[in-house]
Amino acid sequence: MDDPIRESGPHLAALLAPALTQDGPLYRSLADALKRAIDRGEIALGTVLPPERTLARSLSVSRATVVAAYDRLKAEGWLQSRRGSGTWVRGPQAAPARPGVDAVATARLFLSEDGLEQRSGPGEHLDDGGDMIDLSVAAVMGSPTVERLLGSLQVDDVRALTEHHGYLPQGLRALRQLVADRYAGVGLPTRPEQVVVTTGAHQAISLVARQTISEGDPVIVETPTFPGALDVFRRFGARAFPLPVDEQGVRTDLLGELMERAQPKLLYVSPHFHNPTGVVLSEERRVRIGELAVEHGVVVLEDLAMGDVDLDGVDLPPPIAAMTPAASVHTIGSTAKLFWAGLRVGWIRSPDDWAARMLATKTVADLGTPLISQLLAVRLLGHADGILAERRRELVPRRDLLCELVTAALPDWRFSAPAGGLSLWLTLPRGNADELAEVALRHGVLVVPGPALSVDDGNRRCLRVVFTRPEEELREGIRRLAAAWAAYAPTTERSAARLLV
Repeated sequence: MDDPIRESGPHLAALLAPALTQDGPLYRSLADALKRAIDRGEIALGTVLPPERTLARSLSVSRATVVAAYDRLKAEGWLQSRRGSGTWVRGPQAAPARPGVDAVATARLFLSEDGLEQRSGPGEHLDDGGDMIDLSVAAVMGSPTVERLLGSLQVDDVRALTEHHGYLPQGLRALRQLVADRYAGVGLPTRPEQVVVTTGAHQAISLVARQTISEGDPVIVETPTFPGALDVFRRFGARAFPLPVDEQGVRTDLLGELMERAQPKLLYVSPHFHNPTGVVLSEERRVRIGELAVEHGVVVLEDLAMGDVDLDGVDLPPPIAAMTPAASVHTIGSTAKLFWAGLRVGWIRSPDDWAARMLATKTVADLGTPLISQLLAVRLLGHADGILAERRRELVPRRDLLCELVTAALPDWRFSAPAGGLSLWLTLPRGNADELAEVALRHGVLVVPGPALSVDDGNRRCLRVVFTRPEEELREGIRRLAAAWAAYAPTTERSAARLLV
């Protein structure tokens, strides 16, 4: 194994402790609980588990119980072991082929995430003439104010641009000043010279990756995560190491040892309304990330693009860059999530000693983001509070409706209602999300399975379902998803029954 995560006995015991109260053989309950934790992504693939005696002590059970649970999971292919090396969750290289994965469908997912598809209605047409309900795209349509501002430019507004040759790699000064002011307002002092305007957050990630990693370099990536980031790191040939996410964000209790072993060049995290789980990284963990980044000389890329979609008025902690000024932290944002993805305007705020390099990299990439889009972004940022109010009126009822629909139609599925963002992160009680997504596709609803958002093919019992679509589509989409689950679940039950025979 290559630089694995090592799980501690007390933390693993906290995940598995509820299994101690279940009926049936204790070792079987522990084995099932461990499988569920792996499926949910709470334990990344490749993680080295604590020795049997250590876990038994943390759980206050006999060592024989833990040995039997480990043995059961080894027999089922979940765990591997080697004398002298311990026991670990099978690595990504040992994972069986995921059934039904379509390279074209995967490409559509990345394109959809970046807002590049042309969409005029609920989706594609099925063979029987019905419409596909698409609950996979974490992006919003233009609000009334967005539409009004996009159509408001006059000749006099653009004359100052057209009288210039148009090559501004760093971006419009007015836009960079607005971005700098926004960061200063949340505790991150910023000068316009530290900001480079990009063609979307996707390009921002790519520019930072180009400056920091080469073929074969290790990077640490939260799992699950934004699939566009995974696409970028794979394109640069990086070796991605998964850092699990829990209800407080990325697990910093694992990060120090992982940095020590992997010696990464880059750490990618989404502290605000994490995509796809919606969790907000705690202030304590933000500080810890900065401390570890300084200690290990790791560059941090914090993606705050989803932070603009604050549905419940959450008091968000300051960015990581503000909490540890000594760390090399690049902070990125975007107009895509709150305003409209089709504008394709994002930005990077870099430390002073990186600003010139980021500008040079952007210049080589494309000589600058289109100025008309930047001018529109300036107007939109000037109306951000009003547009957020529109989004709340639109999205809060849809989020609440989706929660109600899932609770009623799929009562044994688990989720937490997010305070911001655009999606629910759903955990199945059993089965495989890739397989269910294929069944759902045949029932006319498109959702994103957890492995598509994971570094290590993990989160196999999770789905991302967005609440950006109109209410009638949400109702029909969940009806179809429930029908798909009804068709799929008996198959998983039969498979489980065969394993027990």
